Amino acid sequence: MTGTPAGAGHGAEDDRRPADRRYVVLDCETTGLNAAQGDRIVSLALVTVDGGRVVDRWSSLCDPQRDTGAIHIHGIDNATARRAPRFPALVPEILRHLDGETVAAHNVGFDLFFLTSELERAGVPWRPGRVLDTLDLAQRFMPRLRNHRLATCAKALGIPHRAHRADSDAEVTAALLLHLLDRAEEEGHADPATLTVPGIRVLRRARRRSLRCDAEAPALSRRHRDAHRTVEAWPESTAVWRQALGTLQREDCPEAGRLLARFGVRKAGSPDPTDGPVADEALRTAIDLHLAGGAPDRDDLRYAMEGLARADAERRTPERLLALFPEPAATIARLPGCGDCAPCEAGGRCVTGSPAAALVSHFTEAGQRADMEELARYLPLIHEAGERTVLGRAARHVGQAREKAGREDEAAELWRWAVDRGARDGVLLNRLSMHHERRRKDDAAALAVCELALDGPLDGGGNSAREAIEKRAERCRKRLARAASS
Repeated sequence: MTGTPAGAGHGAEDDRRPADRRYVVLDCETTGLNAAQGDRIVSLALVTVDGGRVVDRWSSLCDPQRDTGAIHIHGIDNATARRAPRFPALVPEILRHLDGETVAAHNVGFDLFFLTSELERAGVPWRPGRVLDTLDLAQRFMPRLRNHRLATCAKALGIPHRAHRADSDAEVTAALLLHLLDRAEEEGHADPATLTVPGIRVLRRARRRSLRCDAEAPALSRRHRDAHRTVEAWPESTAVWRQALGTLQREDCPEAGRLLARFGVRKAGSPDPTDGPVADEALRTAIDLHLAGGAPDRDDLRYAMEGLARADAERRTPERLLALFPEPAATIARLPGCGDCAPCEAGGRCVTGSPAAALVSHFTEAGQRADMEELARYLPLIHEAGERTVLGRAARHVGQAREKAGREDEAAELWRWAVDRGARDGVLLNRLSMHHERRRKDDAAALAVCELALDGPLDGGGNSAREAIEKRAERCRKRLARAASS
């Protein structure tokens, strides 16, 4: 194991050009290609770059507690691996390097999936922040290469490379990263947000690929393989679809939920009224399968939820969506965030795949705005499901409709009810504090609402709502101070 002290600037705000910012480059050598099927890490390297240069190097072999796999690729035999530390012993040093950092790798999903699989096996919860993939960047900014393998990119740039050694691969990836960031800036990508993506999204895709099951997957039963071939042919017959999907469910196919959702969405858009119940059953079953799978994917749930919402679109009362309360709506609300939606980015509650969010959208679409009072009836359901972000959004819309109807006090009463139950919608809090300041002439009450809003992240309204609340708070403080001194 080798290492040097980590560089400065860990977790700090950074307004430097992309190539001068801080990144930790990760590379893993493994026993095979699929962590979901028991392959393990045999060596790992982390190289930290900051200010356009390498400031830290750390690497270690790792005992995989099984055979080391393709020795001809990584050169690590079983005897050597058995003398190395096991992964749990490496965890403190790994987390010291990675926590709070932007992680980069060449095909970052591969390395990230193996790393998180090992951490989960060691009982250590860890969620990546934003990540950067030099493979993606090379495809964008070095398009003329015959392929974009790390060795090919290194050769094109004249970077010395000893392939399939974690420490060498990480060093080469770091050099490649700095070159690509310079090239990206030359082409107008000065904002790193346009180059990085949420790590949780990359990890989710890597996990999905590792569980991919289709007609070409190995070790399937004949029934399982035939069912996939039937679905891939996209049959017109509902009976044929249902038979194939039923087989996939009985075979515990990991793709069954997603394929049921595809089928349900197709039927939900059918003009044939007899397809409605078929779509409902398929979409509800898809949701149940996703939730029973152990690691539900919010994007998969979102797709099924959109199908139910589409089927409810022409109805005044969205019966299919309401049937999801209290369960599975409450279970979905408790799932980890997707890491990619606006509430997740702002530190709030995720709404991807949320039945409550779909329910509110049903009433807030342009054609449904007259039904705000019906939406008000369902606010307790949204609250009981634990959907704080959606509760604030719904209460905001209902309250604004009441304001327009001249029912300002009823609007404020509703907003207060939602705030008392955890809603932190920026527009709602701005309107409520405005109500106290302008209509009630109660600076103390207005200031109390403003201070509550400014005490943490807001779920909606962005910077404009926060700025308006900050200005209102300052006005109220000045008036209260003058009144106290007079």
